[in-house]
Amino acid sequence: MKFDEEATSALHRLSVADKNELLWQRGTNFNELPLWQRRGVGCYWESYEKQGLNPLTGETVTATRRHLHVDLELPMKDSYGDFIRRLVLS
Repeated sequence: MKFDEEATSALHRLSVADKNELLWQRGTNFNELPLWQRRGVGCYWESYEKQGLNPLTGETVTATRRHLHVDLELPMKDSYGDFIRRLVLS
């Protein structure tokens, strides 16, 4: 078994409290880490409307555009499930 597999296997058996204690022993307080390091990062497309001008008619038009949104503050527990449902259903 490779080292990374051994480490993964050892951590898999630990409780959350034991993992926090392991970090604490190595100088890291899990609760003081930024949210994105504790919960992860969300990257998803977000739609927005943008006003534009039709060059052929001179008419003002509204276009829907998308940009990649990086979310560094993901919700937890039930709120996370609601968040994912909104993303999937939109």
